Amino acid sequence: MWWIWSSNKIPRHLPVSEGPYVPGCFDLMTDYSPDGCFVRLHYPTSLSQVKNHSNRWIPWLPHRRYLEGFAYVLNLWTILIKFIIYLFSGKMYIPIVWGEPLQKTDKKLPVIVFSHGLGATRFFYSILCAELASHGFVVAALEHRDSSACTSFYYKSSEDKEKLKPTWIPFKRVPLGPNHYAAREQQIRARAMECRRTVDLLEKLNVGTPVENVLGGDFELSQFKDRLDLSNLTMMGHSFGGATALFTLAKDSRFKVGVILDGWMFPLKEETDLPDKVQLPLLFVNTQTFPIPSNVAIMKKFVENAQMHHEREVYTIRLTTHENQTDTPYLIGYWLNFFMKKLDPVIGTRINHHLIVRFLDKHVGVPSGGVQDTFLQNQAHNIVQALSI
Repeated sequence: MWWIWSSNKIPRHLPVSEGPYVPGCFDLMTDYSPDGCFVRLHYPTSLSQVKNHSNRWIPWLPHRRYLEGFAYVLNLWTILIKFIIYLFSGKMYIPIVWGEPLQKTDKKLPVIVFSHGLGATRFFYSILCAELASHGFVVAALEHRDSSACTSFYYKSSEDKEKLKPTWIPFKRVPLGPNHYAAREQQIRARAMECRRTVDLLEKLNVGTPVENVLGGDFELSQFKDRLDLSNLTMMGHSFGGATALFTLAKDSRFKVGVILDGWMFPLKEETDLPDKVQLPLLFVNTQTFPIPSNVAIMKKFVENAQMHHEREVYTIRLTTHENQTDTPYLIGYWLNFFMKKLDPVIGTRINHHLIVRFLDKHVGVPSGGVQDTFLQNQAHNIVQALSI
């Protein structure tokens, strides 16, 4: 099995990162307002052997309200989702060290801003974010507050925080019909603004501007002073987050690279000028079932409108579905396209990670030295490369 339950009390956990650095993380929330930033920051540490620190791993699910939110998104009973997780995986932990200090090095660390998909959260892609941190990246995984997360929260005041009285932001169902596009366009603009605010926050941390973490904790934010390389900033996202990434890249010139995972392009269908505005290296990694004709048509514009010196790489991973780029196959198993033959989730995850790290090494530089192409060569039969869609 991909998870471990052993006699030395290592808990059941998501796959361990392959990079040479032990990943750390903590949650950062700014302002007593929904307009503040809410991110989970992943980063490399100076520890060795992540399994030696399993007592500091964190549960994948931070609060029961998120489980209720997932159930609402899927239109299922919460008790049913809870039962499925209990049967398939039990209480799952993320092999990442909570609150450990940032890696001690003189080198600046490359940075990625990550936007989640519809109904997801800041921790829904913990495997991917931890993998990137294990290669030396700082990853700021947002939790969007445009009602597209399964749920989110903020504190209205310091008094509410002391009383542990959060204000929850529920998921908003948007019905199909004539108003669907307008609602998604409004959300994508709000999401892009949150991405840009996150960059503002990262810039403050990098210059040493004091920032209050509403959530508290002992992590010293001053550790990030002069440690972030924001000159080659990467914008990354999955599904609705993929569209958010493209929209943000067109609006904020501070980003230099884009990685789009199974982008849901519907919210961009009337943004006809975006392909001309996004002139920087882009990687598209798709699963087999998600590139429907409407998605492909918009994706194709970004590929065809690229200038000669702005690389576009497009891949499809065979025998995978939209869930393969999230943590959920390890929590509840495969549930999309139920009767389709699928890759072992570990293989699908590793292919996805290797394609991303190899691309980032080419355009940003990966502190760990990148990944070996041997694995991808051995898995070539599971990857379809399309230089033009």
